[in-house]
Amino acid sequence: MILGVHRERSGSELVFSLLRALMLGYRLWGVESGLQLTELAALMRTTDTRLVGLVIYLATEGLVVLDNAAGTVRLTEQGARNLFGQAGWHPRCAS
Repeated sequence: MILGVHRERSGSELVFSLLRALMLGYRLWGVESGLQLTELAALMRTTDTRLVGLVIYLATEGLVVLDNAAGTVRLTEQGARNLFGQAGWHPRCAS
């Protein structure tokens, strides 16, 4: 790799990065853990358009919910249960 040049991340890498960030937010702030889409795009070094496509895909799978008015995305309660598993699930984070 040439210094200062970043390769484009694959879709699976972006999905993993997005879910990791959302899981961390959920652990820290619970169900009110919406993260700004524009900040996530910068964090993941991708375009807003590509990120929104991933969010739409994950929303159709029931893992995330997009708040268009606030421009945020967060894990759904069911998504958190699926991703954390029973060992990592904290009911106090649920609504």
